[in-house]
Amino acid sequence: MIDLTSPDWLLAGFDQGRELFQFARVSRQTYRDSSFLDHRIKPMPERVTTATGSEVDLTLGKLAGRRAAYVFHTAFCASTLLALCLDHPGRALVLREPKVLARLGALQRDTPSAGSVQMGRLKQRVFGLLDRSYEGEVVVIKPSNFANSLVQDVLDERSGAGAQHQCLLLSNGLRNLIISILKNEPEARERMPVFLEALLRDSDYLERAGLPPLESLDLLQQSTVFWHCQRHFFQCIKSPSGSRQVLPVSMETFLLRPLDTLLAINEFLQLGLSEALLNEVVVRGAFRQHSKTGAGYGPEQQHLEAQAIAQRHDAEIRRTMKWATLLLRAMPVEPFSDDEEGFA
Repeated sequence: MIDLTSPDWLLAGFDQGRELFQFARVSRQTYRDSSFLDHRIKPMPERVTTATGSEVDLTLGKLAGRRAAYVFHTAFCASTLLALCLDHPGRALVLREPKVLARLGALQRDTPSAGSVQMGRLKQRVFGLLDRSYEGEVVVIKPSNFANSLVQDVLDERSGAGAQHQCLLLSNGLRNLIISILKNEPEARERMPVFLEALLRDSDYLERAGLPPLESLDLLQQSTVFWHCQRHFFQCIKSPSGSRQVLPVSMETFLLRPLDTLLAINEFLQLGLSEALLNEVVVRGAFRQHSKTGAGYGPEQQHLEAQAIAQRHDAEIRRTMKWATLLLRAMPVEPFSDDEEGFA
């Protein structure tokens, strides 16, 4: 007998037309070891099953409790590291970039009737299935930024008992985004056109920005637009509960003052993690590991790498920041903290 109330059955996909939902058999360790819950999941699940919409509704009817918390982000801003720092068996279960949310975000953009009853029911089922947790654990979900189109739906969605999702909005300053793009240039060149085309559709950004043709922009200019349109989108979000439901977090503050940042997030999301545990994370735990490889890595090494990239590409960075000035003056976006750089 398969128990779909258990997170051991990860929601892996859906067929909206036939109201079918696919699940993959995983374990608690899978969530800990997988930086991405997509084709890069570790280990690759060997058992799968399918449930109908009616069966999913029965499953959700058996679940009770609080809503999952979400970490939405603008990419290349230490979101994977932050998520890993929050994952603690027995207290908090973190889902990093479940593929199903990227699919749902894409479907929302591509569906003219995104506000239909059928679409609303699909979102409710997907969000509900991602709320499942192990005994005593709060769920924290970090979607891909490809799923940012779902932020407002996540904030608006409530359980039958009226419980809401809480959200972190994580980002960095423009200069650090540009340095990250240069550090990850092959990946950025491959993925930027697809992500930029999608994320530009999430708000009224294109109508207001007055951009030249995107194909005329170089990679760093496209990356500036990529960052700017997401920050504009985050500013357009309207939370029903205001600051009690949404907490902006900057990468710069997280890397400079990790313990203070984690304590603030812990309090905001009510994770119940002790200061001693979070201090351990910062001193010799996840904060001192490469978030994707697990190798030893810390903010000092990250800073030295960023400094070397900045020196090597100084002229390109200066040229891009100058180009961005007019864009930022025409459409200002607010910094998440005083630690961010790159605002007009």
